[in-house]
Amino acid sequence: MDISLQQLRGFVAVAEEQHFGRAAARLNMTQPPLSRQIQAIERELDVLLFERVGRGVRITPAGETLLTYCHRVLALLEAGPAAARRAADDHPSTLRLGFTAIGAYAVLAETLALVNRQLPDAAVELAEMVSQDQFTALGELRIDLGLVRPPIPEPYASVLVHSEELLLALPADHPQADGDTPIGLADVTDDYIGYTPEGSQYLHDICAAMIGVDRYAVSQLTSQVPTMLALVRAGLGCALVPRSITTMSVQGVRYRDLIPADTHSVTLHACWNPDNPNPALAPLTEALLAGPEAR
Repeated sequence: MDISLQQLRGFVAVAEEQHFGRAAARLNMTQPPLSRQIQAIERELDVLLFERVGRGVRITPAGETLLTYCHRVLALLEAGPAAARRAADDHPSTLRLGFTAIGAYAVLAETLALVNRQLPDAAVELAEMVSQDQFTALGELRIDLGLVRPPIPEPYASVLVHSEELLLALPADHPQADGDTPIGLADVTDDYIGYTPEGSQYLHDICAAMIGVDRYAVSQLTSQVPTMLALVRAGLGCALVPRSITTMSVQGVRYRDLIPADTHSVTLHACWNPDNPNPALAPLTEALLAGPEAR
């Protein structure tokens, strides 16, 4: 396949700007040669990458697929030289770790302990992101390892690192806030405070299925658990939260187990990009894949 790096960068610019003129200005070139670059790629691949829409363009499904791979190629080209210099200079490794807010309560401490054992000289950079943003960052090599919720998109590798049950968070003055026996969802008629589909799609879908889509759709939604618990404390509703959240003691909030028929587990996975050239990643992923006993 005869496609140059310059052509790939031109294609990415047009895809992101959705306009040939703006893309050309971004690349410090005129529009005609940029148009010829895109036409050359289309001839080489025998596909249409863009459709004209008014004064701009809209990327086609074929173009969307190519764009995903172009981002990976360009990210690798940018990361490769720095990785080579670190290896040549015997520079201490740096591992960039992404995690969700809820994941921080569940497995972040254990993951950092594993990093310290496998990479005692490595520096760790932490970045809190929702799972979808972590997948994007993994593809662009802005993070090396993510602690994410499923589903895991291709082409990433992953391993299950944590599974836990959902509990019911209630205001402390709720009639059913106290008690040692599990309760059922049908016993609680209050509104539910839920997870936004944009920030926490996985938890949103599970909780909507547990409670009922119609009932869940009219509740208050948030992607941040501290905000959710603050709303519970204020008496604005109840919430389904992972058990690990109970380590964060919130005054005015009580947690109750659910009856077995209503119980649902949620999972967290360590995820990485197999194309990532960071040498610090290999010993860590080997330990993760070896299983809990090896960690």
